[in-house]
Amino acid sequence: MKVREIMSRPIITEDEDTLATKIVKDMADLEIGSVVITSEGKPAGIITERDIALKVLLKNKRASEVKAKEIMSFPLVSMEPETSIDEACELAAKKRIKRLPVVENGVPIGIVSVRNILTRKPEYVRRFYPRMRILASGWTLDRLERYFSECEIFLARKDAERYKGRLKEVYDELSELVSYYVDDKELKDIFERMGQFYHEVEGEVKGEGKKGISIVEQRKRLEDILRKFRHTTYWRKQQSMTSFASGIFWFRDFRYGTGKELRLPFKRTRPM
Repeated sequence: MKVREIMSRPIITEDEDTLATKIVKDMADLEIGSVVITSEGKPAGIITERDIALKVLLKNKRASEVKAKEIMSFPLVSMEPETSIDEACELAAKKRIKRLPVVENGVPIGIVSVRNILTRKPEYVRRFYPRMRILASGWTLDRLERYFSECEIFLARKDAERYKGRLKEVYDELSELVSYYVDDKELKDIFERMGQFYHEVEGEVKGEGKKGISIVEQRKRLEDILRKFRHTTYWRKQQSMTSFASGIFWFRDFRYGTGKELRLPFKRTRPM
């Protein structure tokens, strides 16, 4: 995938002699976080919201007296439209910048931000935030936990086919989630409990010479896994959907990349 495919456009440019007041107004009106500054028509630097805050507001300067060339960040770090996302990611991480203008034949045609990259490649988050741990959001776990809770109903109705089918679906999705959220220890713990239970129900426990476990034991094990599910789901839904103030955690809702629709939460029911 090339940066041409993910860049934001059109790109907004301002001349180096433009006053900061006009730049701020344009950024506010267009709801953008940066503008590329040109000198004699050629890209020379960039001004972001951070530049305005640190170089104008923090220094008590009059924005109406400050020109773009006095506060722009330069030299401009840019790339060509055929640059790969991997290369763009490495460049942004190396230079510690969040926005990279895309220039073609000396003309700025778009801009790629860290947000653009992470929207398409969320697994790259570690390159920008090395200390961040990606955890499954409470909404992802809530959806799966509600789906898993139906196993209690199928077990009570002695509907073995649907019961085992549902267990397999939950186990398979948990397996996929664990492979995605590799740092999520609580999710891994749920998966390990679920995996052992699922294989025992299927009679696949090796070396013990038994074909599955009793109905009473299955009910106990189901409740144990559901309790862990519910505790983790509740705790995470109380937290921020994006991060803690420390910036160490990052909750992300899981989405399929195959066009498969996300299941909607439904009311949990209990067997009578």
